[in-house]
Amino acid sequence: MDEKTIMENMENIDWNQLSFEQLKLLQSKISKAMYIKRQDLNLTNSTAKMTQTHGYKASLAKVSPNRLRSSLSEYNKCVFAISLGSKNFLFPNRIEACIKWISENFQSCLVLVGDSVYRLTIEIRQEIKGDEAKLLAIRTGKEFVNKNNFLFEKYSQSCEFEFKMASQIEKESEFEIYYQQLQCLYQKDQSFQNMVNSFGQIYLNRGEQLEEENKQIEDSLKEKRVLSTTYLLEESALFTCLVKQGWSVFVYPGSIRTFEEIPEGLHPQVPEPLKQMVWVTLRLKQSIKAGDSSVTETKNNHY
Repeated sequence: MDEKTIMENMENIDWNQLSFEQLKLLQSKISKAMYIKRQDLNLTNSTAKMTQTHGYKASLAKVSPNRLRSSLSEYNKCVFAISLGSKNFLFPNRIEACIKWISENFQSCLVLVGDSVYRLTIEIRQEIKGDEAKLLAIRTGKEFVNKNNFLFEKYSQSCEFEFKMASQIEKESEFEIYYQQLQCLYQKDQSFQNMVNSFGQIYLNRGEQLEEENKQIEDSLKEKRVLSTTYLLEESALFTCLVKQGWSVFVYPGSIRTFEEIPEGLHPQVPEPLKQMVWVTLRLKQSIKAGDSSVTETKNNHY
């Protein structure tokens, strides 16, 4: 029975007659359709919520290493790390708050769009694998730039913004070298391994609700842990490349323990350039109008 016949005769199918491969293929296509539909619903809901808000304001929450907090103004350029799929990068008003803060504190900014690493999020959350997941991730990165470019242009007189895709950096020879070094470190250094595993658990928890809704498409926990580990090691290699190129300050809306510990010197065996990284954590505050009063919420999301 081919795929077209299956789709046209859903109610009359004897599911026991289908092979495992046919069921898996059908499952994958349904999962992908649900993923796209859920993204559409999220955008619709976000638009409705935005009509009720006054917007967001970003402020400095933390600098790692902490000793550089008072001298952060001495740096004139930074990297704005974009985690595709994270809530703080789905809503234009949250993104703009970060851009505004950056434009007030730096003269130039490299906007790092994590397109290639986003494929791992797709693989974890959906039954979309390999090249298909990578293509979807690359497309999502391009869509982010096209959709939000006007926000960066709005503040371009105060700060020069330049987009850089993670997929571009991964083609550089140094990326593979640093990635292999980090993989080896993960295998032999217990402290580093514990930190990576801790990140992985937080990263996996982002998809917890989706798993509950789709019990039939759960991957093995072991596979998901491997993917979450790969995510952090790849991202760390990306950051190492940028620090080596002179981009040492990274700005992110939310706390990520991993990139707070490394600048503090808690993992001295990481590649030498990565030790020079400065991690800036932003706090986002939202004012919501409710009748004649307003409520302020603080958003400090992780990955």
